[in-house]
Amino acid sequence: MDTTSTRYYNEIAASYDADYKTPFWRMYNEVTWNYLKDCLPENKTDSLVLDAGGGTGLWAVKLAKLGYRVVLTDVSEGMLDVAEKKVVAEGLSDRIRIINSDITDMRQFQDNAFDLVLAEGDPVSYCSAPQKAIKELSRVCRKAGYITVSVDNKLTWMKRSVERCDFAAVDKIMSTGIAMMPTTENTGYPAFTFTIDELEAIFRKNNVRLVRTVGKPVFAGKHDLEDEDIYNKLLEYELRYASVRWLAATGGHIAVIGQKEY
Repeated sequence: MDTTSTRYYNEIAASYDADYKTPFWRMYNEVTWNYLKDCLPENKTDSLVLDAGGGTGLWAVKLAKLGYRVVLTDVSEGMLDVAEKKVVAEGLSDRIRIINSDITDMRQFQDNAFDLVLAEGDPVSYCSAPQKAIKELSRVCRKAGYITVSVDNKLTWMKRSVERCDFAAVDKIMSTGIAMMPTTENTGYPAFTFTIDELEAIFRKNNVRLVRTVGKPVFAGKHDLEDEDIYNKLLEYELRYASVRWLAATGGHIAVIGQKEY
């Protein structure tokens, strides 16, 4: 991950979980869980899950509570410090192993080490080399194991940049796929953005068979999600339609789910 982004996540680690406890992110996480639960290994006792770039441990903790053994990695020590406190508080130290690791170079893990590999929360977008990251995610996954990757949507970044009349950003995204994420220092750090086709192509290149593509979210937008009736109706639509390909392409983020072939 770019050093600017690593520093940024170290700085915001203490407030990260609180900042993401909004109705919008609750819906985002419900959409994520809707496909993750379909990827879970049947044998909890003998399975091992990798939560790569897992930050403060949202999914690692959830999976460990279900009985899975999880390895949680992230390049930000600040985020992992928060995760460790959470793991200890939840009494999950025997099920979650925490390792400081760059998603683009996971040489500490052997080939075919994990039954399920997650890269949720867009670590592939925020790392230094997305194609290397996905190659590593595939390498460490066992044959027929599921791999899920979420990224920033190129279409969404393009639309935002056009709405701001930031034509320099539009040109950069079109030519390089890179957008700039804002930080507390207003310096920004690079985020690699993708279309569904681009992300699927990288999966295929790395021996991963496509299973599902999801937009996250595709309907929430600017609606008042504090209104429970509106929230529930939009969540119903998200869970029903977010995997429709043409709708998934409009999501703020996109996720691709696949199975390693060999």
